[in-house]
Amino acid sequence: MSIGISTDLKPATSSSPLVRKLGALCLLSEEEIDFLEGLQNNTVNADRGQDFIVEDADLRTTFIVIEGWAVRYSLLSNGRRQILSYALPGDILGLHVNFRATATYSASALTPLKLAAVDPRRVIEISQKFPIIAAGLSWCTAREFAILGDQAIRLGRLSARQRLAHLFLELWHRFALIENDNGNWVEIPMTQQDLADTLGMSLVHTNRSLKSLRDAGLVSVSKDYVRLNDIKALIEMSEFNPEHLTEFQI
Repeated sequence: MSIGISTDLKPATSSSPLVRKLGALCLLSEEEIDFLEGLQNNTVNADRGQDFIVEDADLRTTFIVIEGWAVRYSLLSNGRRQILSYALPGDILGLHVNFRATATYSASALTPLKLAAVDPRRVIEISQKFPIIAAGLSWCTAREFAILGDQAIRLGRLSARQRLAHLFLELWHRFALIENDNGNWVEIPMTQQDLADTLGMSLVHTNRSLKSLRDAGLVSVSKDYVRLNDIKALIEMSEFNPEHLTEFQI
């Protein structure tokens, strides 16, 4: 059954990560691509470590990550930080600002960051005019729930070694939608303290677990990158389920 898909379709060859992400397995029309690109005209920059969303504060802007990495996190009363997830190029923060104008998490720049600042009213415009894009944004939401669900599994049931492998596999699969083929390499710009804050481990335990994966030959580490030497073995060892990150399809 048709839902108003334009016949003027083309592959998403735009330089915009959001368009590449939504267009991975769904041909977008020129009008849809132009709209998505126009959505990102108003850009702002954030320095490494700079918060651009603050938990429990007013949130009146939807942000699209264009370049760099961001982290979603919560800060406890004792000063300890729990990283909830990573926002990569093409990811959206504050997608549902129209329904909840208070932030439920903080977000900061893990690396120098370029963001598109979007008026939330334009998100409503998507639902009114572009059903394929609206379906893609619903997929983004479902995928984010899957990522948070995997994070709960990591924290609650996996060993330290499994947690690291599971996270590396998640990031590798997510980058596959927006980057050129980098083989088995995945960018890892976070520090070991960031990894510890993500995986609920001490810095010492994180270091030992990473060394264990390296000693087993499962990963290789260079500056800001990790190579997944045996993806099948890593999936089996960490019980990672790639189906949780299935691409958007119409």
